[in-house]
Amino acid sequence: MGLAEMVRAIFLSIALVMATPAAAQLRAEDGLAALDAGDAVTARSIWAALAEHGDLLAQYNLAVLKLTGQGGDADPEAAQYWFEAAAVEGHLASKLALAGLARERGQSDQAQRWYRAAAQAGDARAQVALAQLLDQQADREGALHWYRAAAKQGVLAAKSALAALLAEAGAHDQATDWFEAAAAQGDLPALHNLAVAVAQGLGRAQDVQTARALYLQAAQAGYAPSMRNLALIQARGEGGAQSFRFALAWALAAQAADDPGARDVVDALRTVMSERAVVAAERLVGMCRTGELVCD
Repeated sequence: MGLAEMVRAIFLSIALVMATPAAAQLRAEDGLAALDAGDAVTARSIWAALAEHGDLLAQYNLAVLKLTGQGGDADPEAAQYWFEAAAVEGHLASKLALAGLARERGQSDQAQRWYRAAAQAGDARAQVALAQLLDQQADREGALHWYRAAAKQGVLAAKSALAALLAEAGAHDQATDWFEAAAAQGDLPALHNLAVAVAQGLGRAQDVQTARALYLQAAQAGYAPSMRNLALIQARGEGGAQSFRFALAWALAAQAADDPGARDVVDALRTVMSERAVVAAERLVGMCRTGELVCD
């Protein structure tokens, strides 16, 4: 998103919920018009005047221009000042901007402060970012809290991360629920982890046949770890018919996708298969990957 689009998006969202004098609204619109026309100098002048009078949107827009050097010299300190002026009055985009800047600078405490302020206001992006920071600091409870908050808002990355943390904590019933929810939204690592849980009976009744079908689904979508695991259970004949040919085809596909454990599976299968069978399996790899052939 370009600078003009970013400023316009924030302007439109705030204009719907803030009551400001008509003259101030017109002046703010003048700033947008000037920016659209390529006159950042005029936009900066308009928003500077409005910012001094406490207009939160103008303060944010002015901070963006000063941060990026549009319409004058870049002034990070002034940008910080105006972002903070708007943020302390509740301007959400300014809180996120301050959090992002602090994170870039390695200022973890400040990043957490502003992400928390935005997260408490219900912003899912801030909730995920705050959870990530807390997870990095080994604050599992805090990370779980904010991942869960974002997951309940439907954020896919939060669902997957929440499931992984819960699984690490041994809360397999909850973890598998969230893996399933993320998998339903198309998250391939979550689909793979759901298959692992079902195969091992973690949070679900053990069902290797269902796990095999889930691995196949993820493998056909291109997820290399699922290709490898599918190869293993096909070679063992778990959850379905034994097939060294399909197993080698999937192991080769996983190896081509740089899966770190695939080579061992390939080598093991080659030792128990005839040369003719190996050649036949090699010919199947492309068809397995594209779905031209259901390799199971």
